[in-house]
Amino acid sequence: MLRTLLLSTLAAALTAAPGTLVLGGKSYALTHVYARKGPNAFEPKKISTYVLAADRELSPAERTDGDAIRELAWEGKLNGIEIELTDGGISWSIKTNQIKASMSGSQTPDPYKLTVAADRITGTVKMEKPEKLGETEYFFAFDIDAPIEVKVEPPPPTAADKAAAQNAASAKAYKAYLAVLMKGDKAALMKAVDPEKAKMIDTPEFPQMLKFIQSMQPKNIQILRASEAGGTAELAVSGNAGADVGTVKMQKIGDAWVVMKESWKSR
Repeated sequence: MLRTLLLSTLAAALTAAPGTLVLGGKSYALTHVYARKGPNAFEPKKISTYVLAADRELSPAERTDGDAIRELAWEGKLNGIEIELTDGGISWSIKTNQIKASMSGSQTPDPYKLTVAADRITGTVKMEKPEKLGETEYFFAFDIDAPIEVKVEPPPPTAADKAAAQNAASAKAYKAYLAVLMKGDKAALMKAVDPEKAKMIDTPEFPQMLKFIQSMQPKNIQILRASEAGGTAELAVSGNAGADVGTVKMQKIGDAWVVMKESWKSR
């Protein structure tokens, strides 16, 4: 009786701005709501409309990129709820690393009756009551009034970009990182990556982890473009004879460029 009363009170209270995500007894204020067009989660040739309610502000590059959103959640840098509108219904997924299991679901028809115009989406997402998935209880509610954005893809690298990249300091540092990675030089690797990754390398489990990383690393990596701005750089790369393409984020710490993040996908 008391639990039912508490849940009813909770559901009634979670309607005011900012929005709220309650997950496993912990509450997150959803302070920013974004909308974007992007590939359908299961049929990439189709385009879906997505809404993300998050507990932090995101840059245009982050909020229009589904992979970036997923990585931020994995890294514990974002908590939120993402809604995908598909064929009159919705799919939802909770973005967080606070629980071990993936939490997602779908409903048809769209229970929230969201209004999608050419360039804007409005409406209210609010569960009727808290529910459970496995042992984890969850609830989310937030208002939407957001422009629908589209990821701006950079132009393909040119031959001139590739030639210039070979002389970029960040690109040279990445090549050096690849060499010590495949060699398995632990001390050199710790210097070639950011401090957080260096801590992961300096563990008893690293030798086994290294074998897996080496096996997954694309072969014959080519640096196609290096874009340096201040103390950060982004490298466009390809591997496995062009079958895989990726992006490498670099940062200058002191006088040295170090690897922050690599993202790869098949063409």
